[in-house]
Amino acid sequence: MSEAEAYLAERVDATALDETRRLPDGLLDDLQDRGYLRLGIGPELGGLGLSPYNSFRLISRICAHSVPVGQIVAIQNGVGAAAMLQALPPGPLRDFVSRRLAEGTVSGFGDTDRSGQNNARPALTATPVADGYLLRGEKLFTGNGPVADLIGVSAVVLGGDGPPAVGVCFLDTRTPGFSADARIEFLGSRGLPNASLRFEDVHVPAGQVLVDPRSRQLPPDIGLVALTGRIHFTGAPALAIARNCLAWTREFINRRTIDGRGLGDYDEIQRRVTAALGDVYAMESAARWSLLEGGLEDRWFERFATKNLLARAAWRTVDGALSLLGGEGFETAGSKASRGVAPVPLERAFRDARGLRIAGNVDFQLDNQLGRLLLREFYADAAADRPVPGTAPLRDDRAEELSPSNRAHLADVRARVQEFHRIAGELTREHPDPERLYAEERTVVLLGRTAGELFNATAVLARAADSVARAEATADEDQELADAYATEARHRLAELFARLARATGPDHRTISRRWLHGGGAARLVRH
Repeated sequence: MSEAEAYLAERVDATALDETRRLPDGLLDDLQDRGYLRLGIGPELGGLGLSPYNSFRLISRICAHSVPVGQIVAIQNGVGAAAMLQALPPGPLRDFVSRRLAEGTVSGFGDTDRSGQNNARPALTATPVADGYLLRGEKLFTGNGPVADLIGVSAVVLGGDGPPAVGVCFLDTRTPGFSADARIEFLGSRGLPNASLRFEDVHVPAGQVLVDPRSRQLPPDIGLVALTGRIHFTGAPALAIARNCLAWTREFINRRTIDGRGLGDYDEIQRRVTAALGDVYAMESAARWSLLEGGLEDRWFERFATKNLLARAAWRTVDGALSLLGGEGFETAGSKASRGVAPVPLERAFRDARGLRIAGNVDFQLDNQLGRLLLREFYADAAADRPVPGTAPLRDDRAEELSPSNRAHLADVRARVQEFHRIAGELTREHPDPERLYAEERTVVLLGRTAGELFNATAVLARAADSVARAEATADEDQELADAYATEARHRLAELFARLARATGPDHRTISRRWLHGGGAARLVRH
């Protein structure tokens, strides 16, 4: 990590990259030579053999210097060929990908169609031919797309009996009929290579396709890899941004006075700083619990929830830093430098952080998907007495390691978990047909978000208890940070449960449909 930090400081001007959107010449070759594009694979393929958590730590360190450079590394190691290798069964496809990784490759994964990411099946089609498949269609928002020499894509496999299956195809980007058309430029992550991909009868050999004829979705292990990958390319930069904001906030507060009184002496400033510290502690806790142990099938709930938890906490942190820094926040780094102020790139961090709530699917839709997954657990278990994944309470003997305030937080979390079970159990009993319940999307979204908050509070309190049990030097501070986070989380949970309990509300369907069809409040858009 120290080597990466020193290398980037010398090699990448993050401000220039943001302004020009051009990677330094030879950067991708450097990343390849240093092993950054093969973090998790073994030395036999030229990799560094890092664990998922250490890969996350290194990516986050790179993102602290430049988010787009870190995301290039994260896409390759999170959802590109280096990540997907673990999900491929022995055979020609695994051999093909292994060979390409050993040779050195830049890769990405295309899953979003022009019609969007949330359709039941991809729009890209794979038509069987004698010795493989022909791909037809487009993919949008493909990270590393313009610079990749190996691309994986999801596609509907046509032909056969019953509904079409969904497969994953890996192809060399030099294959005839393939092109990376429009280069996509985001509000944030400027300089990240991203493109729309076009497939015009692109031939892919059968040995480069993974498909389960019995499944109507992506092969299961591919989807599980994507859960971890999402933490790498959205969670790692989120944590980096939040940590940077803490450093910039401390520097600013320590040099500012109001009426001769240090800014850090004011009560409201202290409260905002404490909340930001608690958020970063919680981000670290969620990532550690999700990534430190377990195989692909383990901790699926935590890994699913962690993306939103980190992206939202980063947004709260950068938004708070923008307010604390006042005029120096809502200003570009270049403008600050021109008038002799420390050129903190807070404006760039603001744009980058907002994009993370959209990358890998928009945040409220991920809540919706998580809520559905949890409700399926309740439908599958009529008694509904199992702990919600990720929210199993601490053992009583470990709870004694907590401070009095944190024991009170734990008691509140336990009560909220029971309330969550009650609500979810009642909903599933009232809606024997799951699809009728899933159609009440706001309820499902709230359930998903609530469960994520419960998990993060649990992880924070468990980490604080563990720190005491291990007699770590930071044990007292861990208790304080856990208290700071759990206090704010309690307020968020109170609002979420209040919204879940609300029985009535506006007629959203009528109001929105009337306006969308040009009636009613359409006057509000006229000048």
